[in-house]
Amino acid sequence: VVAACSLAPVVELLSAAQARAHPALARLGPDLLKPGFDPAAARRRLRERGHLAIGVALMDQTALAGVGNVYKSEVLFLCGVAPLAGVGDLDDATGDRLVVKAGELLRRNLGAGMRRTTSPLAPGPLWVYRRSGRPCRKCGTAVARVVQGEQARSTYFCPACQGRPPARR
Repeated sequence: VVAACSLAPVVELLSAAQARAHPALARLGPDLLKPGFDPAAARRRLRERGHLAIGVALMDQTALAGVGNVYKSEVLFLCGVAPLAGVGDLDDATGDRLVVKAGELLRRNLGAGMRRTTSPLAPGPLWVYRRSGRPCRKCGTAVARVVQGEQARSTYFCPACQGRPPARR
């Protein structure tokens, strides 16, 4: 086995049996890239976090494994969902769309090279991520940024394309 690693503070190399028994790994939600992935099960796990904003819930790796900060903003934009919308306020069709789109973007970006969520012919690789104050690539409205969750992660969105619901209590 060859494992390339750069600047990792802690690395654990585990056998398959050790990985299955590892307490932190056992808590992970369904892996979007795993063969046989069940989108309905992932949606149900997101639903269990109904008290959270969807921008926070998508990054909860115990709900759904694989979505990071870049993909969170991009998936929400592509599905037209405001990051401050409550999970409990979203219908099942929206939850399914978010899960499926996240898997599509992750699969599309598996190889080497820069992440791209836009068309290969688009002027930039990403729709909204790190584009705060710049014009939305769809409508021209200034892209906004909010900070979400306990880890204060930046979320980028278009207020016109996605809306801006009030923050939840």
